[in-house]
Amino acid sequence: MKRILIVKTTSMGDVIHALPVLSDIRAHDPSVQIDWMVEEPFADLVRASLLVNEVVPVNLRKWRKLGIRHTWQQWKSLQARLADREYDAVIDLQGLIKSALLACAAKGPRMGPGYSYAKEGLACLFYKKRAGWDPQAHAVERLRELAAGLLNYRLNGKPVFYDIRPQKVLPVIPKGAEIWFLHATARDEKKWPLLQWRELAHRFSDLGYQIKLPWGSEAERVQAETIAAGIAHVEVLPGMSLAELRLRLGHAGLVIGVDTGIMHLAAAHYLPMVALFFATPAWRFAPRFNPHAISLGDVGHQPSVGEVFGAATRLLRGNKL
Repeated sequence: MKRILIVKTTSMGDVIHALPVLSDIRAHDPSVQIDWMVEEPFADLVRASLLVNEVVPVNLRKWRKLGIRHTWQQWKSLQARLADREYDAVIDLQGLIKSALLACAAKGPRMGPGYSYAKEGLACLFYKKRAGWDPQAHAVERLRELAAGLLNYRLNGKPVFYDIRPQKVLPVIPKGAEIWFLHATARDEKKWPLLQWRELAHRFSDLGYQIKLPWGSEAERVQAETIAAGIAHVEVLPGMSLAELRLRLGHAGLVIGVDTGIMHLAAAHYLPMVALFFATPAWRFAPRFNPHAISLGDVGHQPSVGEVFGAATRLLRGNKL
């Protein structure tokens, strides 16, 4: 294998979960070049990896909005961009018809999940080779197992996201440190009630911590302002690109968040965190690869403010147990 194209376009959390495939492939063959096709809004997350040769951005949502003619023009442009290279493997980690079609823009044998693993079974018709994963595996391990099965190598060690290693010992997080509330999510069922965010903000504000509220849309900005209203030491952050957000996130002493893309980004940086799950299964999506993460709740069970505050307090003291 000399050159591989990974197709994993969306969503933000899924793209982050796929990042360890890069280090797995390079561990198997250090000489291989890896390109990655991804939705344009998430391209900076992939560019941040030192193991990616080239990022190939697409923007299907924008294409569709501008009509069939524009979509066809963008498709031809994508083909032209990839026309000068031959891939040894084009790996669709998404398993959707749209991602399989995007993979067709590249020259090389297409590979992806098998019929019982792909999100859309018809996508499998586009693949020359198929593989799967342990159905009880975590979302990160599923993607690692899929790529390993397609390229015939054995997995070894824990997942590696960026060129970062977790601290062996979690230090005490001092008063005045930043605590990020990752409250924003596009899915209503994943949202933790605003009254509970506000109660949590009051508790940490009274202890002297600085609460930061990021947002990604106008509705999320309004939600952040509602949480912050009238509470000292709570700041609604300015709008940022994902590249800016990733750098700014490094200032966080602790992160508390629902199951959303930014939470998984924080987990990939091994930040101390409390992850909240109540609409998605924790066994599949919780950041258990982060040794400084505590996951609370599960499908049908929403954690209380007291549970979240207690878990966060343990992390602030440098004690996960």
